[in-house]
Amino acid sequence: MIKTIKSFIEYEIKFFKALKGKIFFREILYHTGKFGRMSLFPLLGTCIPFSVIIALHGWEAVALFSAYRFLPSAITIVVLREVAPVISAMIIISIIGNSIASEITLMRLRGEFTYLEVIGVNPFEFVIIPRVIAVISICVMMFIIISTLSVFANFLYLVYIKGLSEGTFRENIWNLISQRDILGGAVKSAIFGLIIGKVSTFLGVISEESTEGVGKAGSLTVITSSLIFIVLNVILSLAIFGGFTPELR
Repeated sequence: MIKTIKSFIEYEIKFFKALKGKIFFREILYHTGKFGRMSLFPLLGTCIPFSVIIALHGWEAVALFSAYRFLPSAITIVVLREVAPVISAMIIISIIGNSIASEITLMRLRGEFTYLEVIGVNPFEFVIIPRVIAVISICVMMFIIISTLSVFANFLYLVYIKGLSEGTFRENIWNLISQRDILGGAVKSAIFGLIIGKVSTFLGVISEESTEGVGKAGSLTVITSSLIFIVLNVILSLAIFGGFTPELR
C-alpha cells in the first residue's frame, strides 16, 4: 500500500512536469480518433436502449396522473445527468481504460519507454499526456453524441410507438431542463475521463513488466475506476444538482 502511494506521488510529479513540456498534438488527435472508433458503437448499443427503457417505465408512472407532457423533459434530465455521462464512462473504462493500461505495460515490457528516453523524448509527454487528454475529449464528445441520439430515440419511441403527439413532445422537452443539467453532465463526463486516463496510465506505468502484468493492469483499471465512479458520481450529482440543499421545511 505504501509502495503504491509512493509510486502514485512520483507519477503525479512526472505528470505535472510533463504538462509544462512539449505537447504532441498529433498523438492527441490520433488517440482521440482511435478511442472514438473503439467506443462509439458499443456506447450507442448500450446507452440508447437504456434511455428507451427509462421512457418505457416512465410512461407507466406518468400514466397514473395523466401527466404525459412532463415525460419528455423528465427523461431528458435523466439522460443528461446520469445515463450519458455515467453509463458512457463505464463502457469507456472497459474498452479504452483496459486497452491503455495493457498497451503501456506492453510498451514498457518491449523497452519502448527506455528507447524514448535514449532519443531525448519524455515518455510522459509522448505517451501519457496524449492518452489522458484523448480520453477526456472522448468522454465529453460521447456525452454530446449519446445525449442527442438518446433524445431522438425517445422522440421516436414516445411519438410513433406510445402515441404521444409530436407537438406535445416538442413543446415540453425543455420545460424542466436548465443549463445546469447540460453543463453538469458535461463536467461529470470530463471528470470521469480524467479519472479513466489517470488510473489506466498510472497502473500501466507501475505494473509488472511481464505478460501477466499486461492482463493484470487492464483488469485493475476496470475494477479501480469503477469503484471510484460509484462513490464520486454520488458526490458530484449531489454537489452539481443541488442534492445538499433542503427542499422541504
